[in-house]
Amino acid sequence: MEKRLERLKSLLGEEKIMNLNAKTVLVCGLGGVGGTCLESLARSGIGHFLIVDYDRVEATNLNRQILFLEHDLGELKVEVARKRLLSISPSIKVMIYSQTVDEKLLDNLSKVDIDFVIDAIDSPLAKTNLIHFCIARKVPFISSLGMANRLNPSLVKISNLEATDTDPLAKKMRNLLRKKNIRLSDVPVVYSLEKPLIKGPRLASGMNVPSAAGLMMSYFCLESLLKQ
Repeated sequence: MEKRLERLKSLLGEEKIMNLNAKTVLVCGLGGVGGTCLESLARSGIGHFLIVDYDRVEATNLNRQILFLEHDLGELKVEVARKRLLSISPSIKVMIYSQTVDEKLLDNLSKVDIDFVIDAIDSPLAKTNLIHFCIARKVPFISSLGMANRLNPSLVKISNLEATDTDPLAKKMRNLLRKKNIRLSDVPVVYSLEKPLIKGPRLASGMNVPSAAGLMMSYFCLESLLKQ
């Protein structure tokens, strides 16, 4: 076992660390939520990652997205994320997909053994298709709702989609998932109880709330994997 995981071994035991090291996690979306979740999972012993994001690093990402620094501007997010994971540990195995979450990608991923899925993407339709993919293949997952326009990390919670009522993204997802006959109570989500502080087409965000959501997703993922 790697020396970097000795403190975690004291918390979980060596057998559980070895179990996590053998797991494969798919992380879709490497922004403020997905990036923090990915980093937490990598530092918690997950040994295999599939990471998906079509975007490049922009200056406006740097106030909240933990994976990226100024010298990364213009680079593909998945490439920067892979380098960061390997700088944490060269033993981590990473496959990258610089593309959107669409039917072609999901068809390719259906051929891969995946132990858990992190949905940190923004598009309601893409999120719905990813959730349908997970449920159809009985792959455990958690989906992030909107974290923009908020400041209080203590109001980030985990529940299911049926129980959320403060998020515009949740409303869109509920409508789309009902059309696919997916029970909303079967969709675990991380969301904020805080009402948006501002409204408008341009989303505003700091680091606190997205990162809190990413850490909550990481914990939910680890808890699920340790029970398998």
